[in-house]
Amino acid sequence: MIVLGVDGGGSKTFAVTADERGRVLGFGRGGCGNYESTGLEAATGEIARACRGALEAAGIARAAAGCFGLAGADFPQDFEMLGAAVRALGVADVVEIYNDTQVAFAAGGRRGCGAVVIMGSGMNAAGFAADGRECRLPGEGYLYGDWGGAGAIGAEVMHFVMRAHDGRGKSTALTAMVLERLGAADMDELTRGLYRGEIPEAAIAALTLLVFPAALAGDEVARGIVERIADETASAALAMLRRLGLEREHCDVVLGGGVYKAGGRPLLDAAGEKIRAGAPHAEVVVPTVEPVIGAAILALEKAGVRADDSVRVNLQQGNDFLVAPHATPAEAEQPRPSAT
Repeated sequence: MIVLGVDGGGSKTFAVTADERGRVLGFGRGGCGNYESTGLEAATGEIARACRGALEAAGIARAAAGCFGLAGADFPQDFEMLGAAVRALGVADVVEIYNDTQVAFAAGGRRGCGAVVIMGSGMNAAGFAADGRECRLPGEGYLYGDWGGAGAIGAEVMHFVMRAHDGRGKSTALTAMVLERLGAADMDELTRGLYRGEIPEAAIAALTLLVFPAALAGDEVARGIVERIADETASAALAMLRRLGLEREHCDVVLGGGVYKAGGRPLLDAAGEKIRAGAPHAEVVVPTVEPVIGAAILALEKAGVRADDSVRVNLQQGNDFLVAPHATPAEAEQPRPSAT
């Protein structure tokens, strides 16, 4: 028996095939799998491309079960539409559609309950109780209460650099870093380029990667941005736990996405301290596998296979050899309308 796991996001789509022992047999990659960014037909095409790569590598045309963790699967009509589109691809006998928060939680959580916060190009969070109850943020951006992810953080960097330039804000080492990154001779040139629309959104989002080295070097503005990321992480996680009555329970809080990869230990430690202040028994988990492996775990469970330690060891090996070389913190640079 072979299953198919898929993680479709705003910058890329990953797919893996695995057998009942958790051995990863194939890997495939496509582009944006979020229909909110490119439309349903284009997103489905990229999902199909990733699936074909994983299925062909395994030597099969169709998996027994497929789990698809998809950005843009937010409301009931999304699940209905995406389910129909994916089933039409004919890549699995049984198809299950999940929001991508759930596959991220499956990739890192072991206790069956807790919360997940994702910060990639955008942000989202969800909570899961052992009795099957779930909750999730809208994950649709600033107007919906969200802040975080590369799109928002990159804009924050530009905001503070502009304020430093015109005298409304503190001087920051980020100014020189931004000018170098964007290839501008000075702030006047940068301002003109921004006003004329010559700087793409992806380049602004990529400024996120400048924050963490600047903070480590002691820059006050950068440190303030890192603190806000940690605050938002804890706020989202604790909100999910409280809504499910889990804030005093032993549970997992999974932190996934390129922003956490780029921020490393200082960001994770700061966020973990804030989370444990409100949920003292929560274990903060950073997955050692990509979310697509979480999709494979859910697919195996759908097929009646429990993902025990031996299965997870095999999945980890497949992640390390096939999946991880394709996933870097730079994946957080690509913006998308929906945060998940």
